Amino acid sequence: MDRRHFLASVAALPSLAWASPPSTATRPVLRNAANLQRVALSSARLLDPALSSITGYALFDVDTGEVLDSYQPNLALPPASVSKAITAIYARHILGPDYRFVTRLFATGPTVDGIVQGDVYLVGGGDPALDTDELAELAAAAVSAGVRGVKGRFFVDGSALPNISQIDPSQPDYLGYNPSITGLNLNFNRVYFEWKQTAAGYDLSLDARGVRNKPLVRWMDIRAENRGAPVFEYAMENGHDRWSVAQSALGNGGGRWLPVRQPADYVGEVFRTLAAAAGMRLPAHKHGKVPSQAIEIVRFQSNHMDEVLRWMLKYSNNLTAECIGLTASQKLGDRPLSLRNSAGSMGRWAQANLGVSGLDFRNHSGLTDRSRVSAAQMAGMLTHSRSQAGLSGILKAFNLVDHNGNSLNVGDVQVSAKTGTLNFTRGLAGYLEKGGRKYSFAILSADLAARANIPLAERERPRGAKTWGGKAKRQEQALLRHWLEVVS
Repeated sequence: MDRRHFLASVAALPSLAWASPPSTATRPVLRNAANLQRVALSSARLLDPALSSITGYALFDVDTGEVLDSYQPNLALPPASVSKAITAIYARHILGPDYRFVTRLFATGPTVDGIVQGDVYLVGGGDPALDTDELAELAAAAVSAGVRGVKGRFFVDGSALPNISQIDPSQPDYLGYNPSITGLNLNFNRVYFEWKQTAAGYDLSLDARGVRNKPLVRWMDIRAENRGAPVFEYAMENGHDRWSVAQSALGNGGGRWLPVRQPADYVGEVFRTLAAAAGMRLPAHKHGKVPSQAIEIVRFQSNHMDEVLRWMLKYSNNLTAECIGLTASQKLGDRPLSLRNSAGSMGRWAQANLGVSGLDFRNHSGLTDRSRVSAAQMAGMLTHSRSQAGLSGILKAFNLVDHNGNSLNVGDVQVSAKTGTLNFTRGLAGYLEKGGRKYSFAILSADLAARANIPLAERERPRGAKTWGGKAKRQEQALLRHWLEVVS
């Protein structure tokens, strides 16, 4: 269909079975059919010709639930990180705004003269944002509590969440934003790889750096090899992460984060190092689930859920979204063994509580091209009062720009939204507020054929993806500017 002749049609949208009907309000200015047709014709012309057939959008009046503008609203596409907005709503309602993740140190016996007469367990609570400096605080707190060593063994327990090797197995295995998941996480399950050129070749190191602490990591190792490609290769040998890097790619020196594939082992080694620095000697760690009779020694609590969600939406951290989503699903009574299981629970919750059916989430972060949501479904969910309450105060402001990319002075207009980006995939969804009225919107674009043709070696930065993404962002801005002109 020629996009210039597309007419928005409320009848073409899926039925939105509101769990609680939206409140009534003054009739929106775009209610009559003539205005709907005018807005649809003019907004559709703003789409990039190369993206028009693979783009869908929808604009809703949140007070009435009425569709004010739409184009291919039922086109189901990967929402990318826009998924995190729904994850935030899900977690805030299920876990509550004051929920905190807790990391604990337990003992199975009394402490006599500073020595635990039994075993010590480091137990994760699914905290996605625990960092090295916070782990050092936990070790220091244990020493302050009088613990300087253990007569028995030292265990790590990451059983609070399922052990998942990667968020998206189709991504290259060396990407730091695609780590493993477990109940015991550190530094977003990334290790810092640093290299320096020397007269003899290269000095390579792995560390778990924080702001105040920089412990070296030896549970995993990395070596340089004389090859052209691939740049990185990963293997697990005897339970340890083994990396190799193409020496030709190293240059004079540098650093980058690599994903950790054995998070509990990573935390165990780093905690042992930090504990020794604080004055507590521990043996090499083992894996084990804390027994019910164990006594808590000390704990570290994360920030409140609202702060974690605000941070997640601002920086779009994938591990945070997945840990939060898994924890919420478990709170509902599920015991998901995979991200797909947990995302399915979130989709069913959204259908029951946000009034939109037919959702197909495959994870909570959007780091996959297999999830499917339409613009009408996404904007429809955001219209619901539960979504507005769930995102209130945590959804970040979105910057409007003019045709030249300069920030716009928009007066009393407010735009808050969540972006989503994968190679050849772009999403934007959120709220427009102007003149005392509020509107929800979603704009989704995805060239799945282009994604399918990306060679494995180019999946981090494929040719053409940056240019494509620029086109998608410009048409988003054009639509937002247009809507703000016509909605009042």
